[in-house]
Amino acid sequence: MIILSSCLLVFSLLPSTASKNPKRGLAIAEGGDILQIDVQQSGLSKSAISWQYNWASSPPVIPGVESIPMQWGVDGIESFASKVISQGAKTVLAFNEPDFESQSNINATYAASLWKQYINPLASSGIRLGAPAVTNAPGGRPWLAEFLSACYGCTIDFIPFHWYGTGVGNFYDYLWQMHSQFPDKPLWVTEFASTSTSDEEVLDFLNATTRYMDTLDWVQGYAWFAFFVRRLPSNCVL
Repeated sequence: MIILSSCLLVFSLLPSTASKNPKRGLAIAEGGDILQIDVQQSGLSKSAISWQYNWASSPPVIPGVESIPMQWGVDGIESFASKVISQGAKTVLAFNEPDFESQSNINATYAASLWKQYINPLASSGIRLGAPAVTNAPGGRPWLAEFLSACYGCTIDFIPFHWYGTGVGNFYDYLWQMHSQFPDKPLWVTEFASTSTSDEEVLDFLNATTRYMDTLDWVQGYAWFAFFVRRLPSNCVL
């Protein structure tokens, strides 16, 4: 997860009234220097956004928008299934950037054993299961390949991943690399953003990449990072 410093308004994702786009989601950030968002007053219900998550096992409830629980790391995994079922969730995510030391940082084989015990049983309740969301760092795809090998026979309905960098072409290249390596599963890009310091470049990147992913049937979901209100040193508020 990367916090961007650009004062970019991402509300091009949030038209005041729009038909739902089944792919389009949002990662809703909270905590630290990020100000609390009143999601009920955010306009998400009337936007094209169809799903959202906040890296937590009990995400906010927004009318007309699917809330997706996440098991971020190892802590609390024993109670995750009961929370998911009590919410009536249709989809879950499990393990945030396990390949990254400063995030959930879980060994792939151990993650597979946890998955088999705590996550996979949710499939019997008709809940869609997203694989661990790896980064686009060099260790991301190897970690995921090791996990899938160790979790042979597990139910994996789609593969999430994260991407940060610059250049539309670089993002497209990585998107296709993921599809080429894991062609049997649809992809969800559950965090992505341009790290350019130019607001114009970031907005162009956002618009181009979302339009492109809407044309790909093997990309089932994407969530821009992030939907938040943040006080910056210059008193800029996103």
